[in-house]
Amino acid sequence: MMPFGKISQQLCGVKKLPWSCDSRYFWGWLNAVFNKVDYDRIRDVGPDRAASEWLLRCGAMVRYHGQERWQKDYNHLPTGPLDKYKIQAIDATDSCIMSIGFDHMETSNICC
Repeated sequence: MMPFGKISQQLCGVKKLPWSCDSRYFWGWLNAVFNKVDYDRIRDVGPDRAASEWLLRCGAMVRYHGQERWQKDYNHLPTGPLDKYKIQAIDATDSCIMSIGFDHMETSNICC
């Protein structure tokens, strides 16, 4: 029976697979899941609410028309009439939004 020290030395000598590549694929897959468009959700809650949920879920910030502060936390999305909160600005710095999620914006009427 081989002592544990010799086994660990042998394992350390084996070239390791590039685990960073494997994790990159996992994160890409996970980001794609976060960016998936749910057309039923858009129909149920309206385009601005659905777009807000998507943006916040992916790490972006949203500012609504008539408000000065940025909405950063998905769990603190404003409640009330769904047509009351219209997206005025988006800060997607360091977010994981992907082009496959842009259909959320297609039906949203972002104020300028």
